[in-house]
Amino acid sequence: MQLTFTSSVEQHVHGRATIHLITLPNDEADFLNSLGLVRGGFGSIKVSARLGRTIWRTSVFPNEDTFILLLARKLLAAEQIDVGDEVTVQLNVIV
Repeated sequence: MQLTFTSSVEQHVHGRATIHLITLPNDEADFLNSLGLVRGGFGSIKVSARLGRTIWRTSVFPNEDTFILLLARKLLAAEQIDVGDEVTVQLNVIV
């Protein structure tokens, strides 16, 4: 099951921690919810993600009515991505 979408890179600061993430669009979030998958910790769904040339295994996490994908600083640097940039992400659900 593969999803491809475009979303903006967001930055959230919590105390000393800075988190970078993208929010899945509603259609993709609805699709993931419709799969009825058994979820991991915090309601997560395991995925393989691709952003630019970088591919990694991770999870998406529920957040309100959608899901978020966390982005490591090393990934942002490697792909030359800044906060606010529109990026295209490909997710493959791992079942």
